[in-house]
Amino acid sequence: KMRDGGLDASFMVAYLRQEGRDSKSLAAAVAKTDRILDLIEERIGECHGAARIARTPEQIAENKYEGVKSIVLGIENGYGIGSDIENLVRYSQRGVAYMTLCHNGDNDICDSAKGNGEHGGISDYGKRVIQEMNRLGMMVDLSHASEKSFYHALEISGKPIICSHSSCRALADHPRNLTDHQMKALAACGGVMQICGYTYFLRKSGDATADDMVRHIIHAIDVMGIDHVGIGSDFDGGGGIPGFNDASWFLPLTARLAREGLSDQD
Repeated sequence: KMRDGGLDASFMVAYLRQEGRDSKSLAAAVAKTDRILDLIEERIGECHGAARIARTPEQIAENKYEGVKSIVLGIENGYGIGSDIENLVRYSQRGVAYMTLCHNGDNDICDSAKGNGEHGGISDYGKRVIQEMNRLGMMVDLSHASEKSFYHALEISGKPIICSHSSCRALADHPRNLTDHQMKALAACGGVMQICGYTYFLRKSGDATADDMVRHIIHAIDVMGIDHVGIGSDFDGGGGIPGFNDASWFLPLTARLAREGLSDQD
């Protein structure tokens, strides 16, 4: 599918649903994170050299030159590091390039867009997590975070932040989407927003198509500038819409964007 779509690199993640926060549950979350990362590595090994894990932008370029697809590792939900911040070091060494601070529910790091606002944004522990991620060169991802967590994290982080799979609130009023003000703040900090191919983030009625995704991409470019907009498909997390169903559809999506006036460089 990546070959058919002309896609050189994709992030694949260890996703963890938000569950209990007692010591036993946190230990289980860490074990699950390791297990999923192991499985991703096993699947890449089954590709017989057609794909490799990339740990740096240079490795992505080298893999492309050699005709090899790059898989970059991530963690979706900081719940996956448990209560031990040292796990970040271990995951960074494994090649994890970004971590989404939370998922659907508050955790020990921050408040979620679908949480109860227990911390009023980023917790003291979350502040230390962000600072350690900055030190390690691991990108902070604020998709799923509440607005208070979003702005608080922008203040804390000394490095650009991403929103790996979010869309535009101005076009679809969903709590997981970003307002134009958030988008401008993210761009001002050098960050990137990746438009998500999930139907309810693109159209509130839930009957979105690739045309809606293009509308969101163009709106984000108009608000933030081309350098701050990407694509976060979320194909294995509910994403996929008519005209953009899997990685093989990236070329048709690119053609749609070209028809909107975007250049090859864009």
